[in-house]
Amino acid sequence: MRVSHRPSVLHLAFCCLAVYLWVALGLFWLKSALITMIVYHLVLCGGGWLLLRPRRPLRFNITQGGVAAFALVGGFALTWLAMEYAIPLLPPQALPDVATGPLDELGLNAQKYLPIAVYFGLVNPLAEEALWRGRVLPILAGARSVAPNFTQSLVFAGFHVMPLALMFSQIWLPAIVVFIGGFVFGLVALRTRGLLVPWALHTGANAYLLIWFGRFVIAAS
Repeated sequence: MRVSHRPSVLHLAFCCLAVYLWVALGLFWLKSALITMIVYHLVLCGGGWLLLRPRRPLRFNITQGGVAAFALVGGFALTWLAMEYAIPLLPPQALPDVATGPLDELGLNAQKYLPIAVYFGLVNPLAEEALWRGRVLPILAGARSVAPNFTQSLVFAGFHVMPLALMFSQIWLPAIVVFIGGFVFGLVALRTRGLLVPWALHTGANAYLLIWFGRFVIAAS
């Protein structure tokens, strides 16, 4: 009889919970945004990417470099349009909360923001696409339908709730934005059957988000 080595959903849930606990450790005990990010990425790549092995994982396909370059520019441009023209229409409480000083407590101030932003901008899209779209999405349902993409987007957004809660007084809007982003990255991964294009799209979007968020960090310092 042929034995399947495909990870179970229970195994997937256990790995996700472990990642979440490490994020909580970095935010609430170590109280360092940089350490939290490093730990998060190490656990994603070591504890998640290496342990979760679906039968048909999505991989970085270097033959899609031309499309990826377009996606990089497109992700930046679309995020710029959204943040510059849609965000001003929102109430002030939907913006990052800089009044209570949680950003500075995490080491997110004007003096330390640039190296943190560079690290986050380069490493985070790579680690997140490798795990969430490269491993989690195929495990949920063979990466063939919209339903598993919806589920991985919910999980992806859930992992951002803790840091978002420290930066926003109302997290409903950023949580929805992260969910939509995860869903779009998942759709692109399914469409291209690879991770290079969604990684480029993710990197472009993150690049402008870091510029936009940096304004609030500087204002709070």
